[in-house]
Amino acid sequence: MSRSQGSLAMITIAMAGVVMSPSYAKPDLTKTVDMSLLHAKDIGYRFVYHTFSAPAPELFSSSLTDSQLKTLQTYAKPRHYQVWLAIPEQTTYHLLSNNSVKTPSKVLYMLDGNAAIDDLDKDTLRLLSQSTPQKSAPTLVFIGYQTPYRFDVDARAYDYTPPLLANTVDNGAFQEEGRERLNGGAAHFYELIEKQIKPWVYEQLGEKPKQEAIWGHSYGGLFVLYNLFKHPQAYQQYFSADPSLWWQNGEMINYWQAYQNFPKAQLADITNNKHKQIRLTFSHSPEQTTMPVVAPTLMSKKEFAKEVCEYFEERCSYQFYNQSHGEVFTTSLLESLKNF
Repeated sequence: MSRSQGSLAMITIAMAGVVMSPSYAKPDLTKTVDMSLLHAKDIGYRFVYHTFSAPAPELFSSSLTDSQLKTLQTYAKPRHYQVWLAIPEQTTYHLLSNNSVKTPSKVLYMLDGNAAIDDLDKDTLRLLSQSTPQKSAPTLVFIGYQTPYRFDVDARAYDYTPPLLANTVDNGAFQEEGRERLNGGAAHFYELIEKQIKPWVYEQLGEKPKQEAIWGHSYGGLFVLYNLFKHPQAYQQYFSADPSLWWQNGEMINYWQAYQNFPKAQLADITNNKHKQIRLTFSHSPEQTTMPVVAPTLMSKKEFAKEVCEYFEERCSYQFYNQSHGEVFTTSLLESLKNF
């Protein structure tokens, strides 16, 4: 067995350990993140970071009562991001040896970057850096928030959820159904990544990589699908982990249907791209419905996955794990790192 094959096998074993976990508890939102990985030595990667900010969401008060407006204003705050870039040391060595740029060919952008860092360890990164042909280990971009915790639940609820397709008047924030926090900021978050985060990544690497992928879980999985259906040229690979398809009574199903109505020439260009890959992972039973029975677009997870993958054919795959929603976070993350 080659070193590359052995490294991949070890990552697979790590994944198996996650899959067999008996815990079905919800994630602890008060848990702080262990950031020691950022300063660890001999892991095959070096870390650099940068901070970004976005203005407070815009509220359209004409349709809100004074009480509603006051409540929503407590959630309409600027968002502050911390983005960590993990660059393979293979690239660093090349830069030091001949003063030229060897750009990694692949970059994986991960949402919920704080939690993603917390779920990785030195051995995983070291094996990942050795698991690909020389000088082609993927660069990793952890898009997180300036918080000591794994998640900024209010910020991600806004950033990762798309505007409602039926709302043709404005793309402003709206109150999440059944909760007080804001939704609907995915278009703005997409712009932040495209116009600020990606250019910073390219600057650090020397040029734009050949392949870019995005991974996200839950609401993050929604954002991955939003990119696929609304901005399909943004990435070559899409990893959506247990996306919250129930959100807004199946709003993402509306995006999927709208995507299929794109001009045929544009769809042909997208579907014929040999690098375009979609990977869907889900928790619990395949037959679990994704939204309330009263929803007009009722569709199970399995039905959604099957329909999407039948459309993209061999470029799409899906899998169900006998795990809780929270457990699929780590399982899908490790699987994406292994297969990208």
